[in-house]
Amino acid sequence: MPEPAPNMRVGWETPPSFNDEPNSPPGESNSDAGVVDSGPFRFDAPVVRETEGVLLAQSRNAIADYEALRSKVAGIGAEGFWGPKKPEAPVAAYNPSNQSPGASFGAPSMEEQEKIDLRLLSEIGAEFAGHINPVMQDALNMVSNSLELLGNYIGMVNASGQVYSRIDRSMHFPEPPGGMMPQGRAI
Repeated sequence: MPEPAPNMRVGWETPPSFNDEPNSPPGESNSDAGVVDSGPFRFDAPVVRETEGVLLAQSRNAIADYEALRSKVAGIGAEGFWGPKKPEAPVAAYNPSNQSPGASFGAPSMEEQEKIDLRLLSEIGAEFAGHINPVMQDALNMVSNSLELLGNYIGMVNASGQVYSRIDRSMHFPEPPGGMMPQGRAI
């Protein structure tokens, strides 16, 4: 039996500031050993923040849709959705006094035939539910795992902004050669 689908929510209403100190994921060290020089790169903090905001908005929409689907699946799993409920009374054996006028000998009455049909449909529905309900739960679990990975990605985008901002604040440029500022240029 698959695990029930988890409840999902967005962890941030507003993302942490890039000016906050980044948190190191567990098991990672702050050592520079083995870090390869990436060469120059461009980091545009407003674009990163805008992208992060778009990702958060889209994840909120996806989670709202997921929660709506999860509640529908929970309702579908209830007994009776995939077929009628079984008739309460078992189908009676042939009794000539129950025959409706004009019915042929040995044929069930219309009421009895309806009970037989309902029982058959109920059994078919119950068998189908036994196969489809676990598949629906598995599908919901896959969607929730994808949403969790999206949340991890958004967290990495934010952590990248925090790390870059920390590096930028810590950056000290050397004095110009000869200790003099170039003329005519503001730095």
